[in-house]
Amino acid sequence: MEEFLRLRARRVVEKVPVIMATEAPQPSKSDSVVVRHGRVASVDLFEIKESELEVFEKGSPADIQLNFALPLLTLAFEAVCVLLTATFQNPTIKTVFIVISIVGFLFGLYLLIAWSRSRTSLRMVCKTIRGRIPSDSLEPDDKRDVTAPTKPVAPSG
Repeated sequence: MEEFLRLRARRVVEKVPVIMATEAPQPSKSDSVVVRHGRVASVDLFEIKESELEVFEKGSPADIQLNFALPLLTLAFEAVCVLLTATFQNPTIKTVFIVISIVGFLFGLYLLIAWSRSRTSLRMVCKTIRGRIPSDSLEPDDKRDVTAPTKPVAPSG
């Protein structure tokens, strides 16, 4: 088996041509790209957890509760408006609107309270991520003295 693998590897290596360039190809004037480089004093890198990335990508899991709470409350208010403004020939229809308004208010308020307790705003997630780097290292660029040398310069001579 070992001999088979060695022979197969040798055949693969023999089939791959190796081209060595002595000089990098020069781009034509139409292919040239202008690269502008501005100096950056420092770069802060933040590590992020998978759950935080999901909050940025999909939003908080509690947002689904809000997505159901608002239509339920709207439906309940509409049912109350219908009850206050309409006259019903059939008492069953009036009972249906009463049930819709009560159920809409109860479930809507429950989901709204559950959302407010468990929501995670993007600002709080960003604050948590930024808090992983000590605040003394997050100075604005204008406060840093970039012109001061870090080591004394030895006189040449």
